[in-house]
Formats: sequence, C-alpha cells, structure tokens
Amino acid sequence: MTMIFVTSQSKLENVFGNDIMVVEGETTLFDKIKLELAASEDWLISQIVGDATATSMVADSTIFNLCVTIVACDALRRAIPSLDLVLTPNGFGVVQNNNVVPASKERVERLMQSCVDRRDFAISRLYPMLYKTESWQSSEQREFWARSPLQDLHLADTYKLHRENPFPSKWDALLAMREYSEGFVTRLAERYISFEVMARICAAMCSDGDDAESVNDRVLGSKIVSVVVGFLNGMMFKHQMIDAVVNHLRKNDETWKASSVAEYYAEPAFKNTKDSKGYWF
Repeated sequence: MTMIFVTSQSKLENVFGNDIMVVEGETTLFDKIKLELAASEDWLISQIVGDATATSMVADSTIFNLCVTIVACDALRRAIPSLDLVLTPNGFGVVQNNNVVPASKERVERLMQSCVDRRDFAISRLYPMLYKTESWQSSEQREFWARSPLQDLHLADTYKLHRENPFPSKWDALLAMREYSEGFVTRLAERYISFEVMARICAAMCSDGDDAESVNDRVLGSKIVSVVVGFLNGMMFKHQMIDAVVNHLRKNDETWKASSVAEYYAEPAFKNTKDSKGYWF
C-alpha cells in the first residue's frame, strides 16, 4: 500500500523538529518505523477519515498536516518499546556519560504517553474540519460517529472512570464511553427523544449546518450529552434537563409529534360514560 501522509524522513522532522537527530550512516527513523507508519495510516483512514476523504484532503494543507501529525505520533507510540527511545533536549535517547543507553521503563512510558496526548489533540482538531468535508459526510466513518451523541474527545476529562483509572488515551476513553452508554442512549430515544429525533440530533452534532434546525439540534444535543455523562459517572438521572428537551420537542418538533414516543405525553381524553366518576346525563 502506498502511504499518503508520512512518506519521508522530512515529514517526520516536520512533526518532531530537532528531536530527531540523524547520524551519518545510520538508518533513519522513517526507515525504522515504516511498518508502524503504514499501520497507523491504515488505522486513521479506517477508523476516522475514510478512503475518499483521505485521497481528497491532500489539497487541504491544514487537514493534511493534522493527519501527518496523527500518523507520526501514533506510529512512534507503536514503535517506541522496540526502539529503546526517550525524548531528551538533544533528541531521542538517554544521554549518560556522553553515551546513549537504553531508556528506563518509566521514561519510555512517559514518551509513549506524550505521543498519545499529541495524537489525541490533533484528532480533536481534525473532527470539526471533517464536519465541513462533503466526502466525509457520506462516509462509513461519519455514519459510525453519528451513532452516539458523545463526539468530543474532551468528554474523556469528565469521565470519572477515566480520571481514576486512566485509559491509554482520550480516544480510547471516548470509545469506551460510547460503548458503555449505548443502552442508555437507546432508552432515552425509546422513552423521551424518539429514535428519529435522536438520529437527527446526533447527525447535526457532526455537521457544520448553520440552519435553524441544525443549530437548535446541537443545543439539544449538548443537554443530552450532559445527561449521558451523568449516567456514566453514576449520578442521579437529570430529570429536569431531559424534561426541558422533551418540552421543547412537544412544542416545536413535528417529527417528534409524529413519533410513537409522543403517545406517552398525549393528554388523556375524558369520555362521559356511566362508569365515569363525573358522569352526567
């Protein structure tokens, strides 16, 4: 497979700057981690970007450079344990008595974490740009992302389990949050929001539509996210917040009114029968 993003040593140097020191006659870092670069690019394309978007984004330098950073950092994270690298002011390695010696486990783990943090930061910047990309909007990756209202990597910072027993990355934490909350989100749709409106809200949250409905759906989505995160953190169900969403939908949303959920909120009609307590002739 021909790589798209990190295709040379100079691309790595653009990401890591002076941290990469190449000694004449020594194999470059690019050549050492080619397999990891290919695996990381495949991961980025299959999980986040999509084939069509990856091919077209070469023309957009901002998006392209973010993808280069993501691939480079993820590849180095994969490769570090076998490279015995550590980051120092003079580049990769551990300097001791003017010699480079194998890095300690703690330093290797810190370097790996720094790569993960930088990768995740780039991912958090990439998604808002993908929302504006037409090819991504019709991709399988966008379809997957729109299955849940949890779409912001920074939500990992609000996740109690992530704070107490950190996942390897915010990306991993968010995927776990989406998985653990799937049943709860389904119940919210089934009882309060309706599946049709929930799908529309989640879709609006990963688009840049500026029409009134899209903007309003993103506001409703932020309230739903708060309810879902509260559930994940073991908090009491936020009835007031979900009631505010339902009340808005009852008054303003024709799709919700036509859904089966609306039947739960229909006003009971009084029928004057002999069995009624208020029966009159």
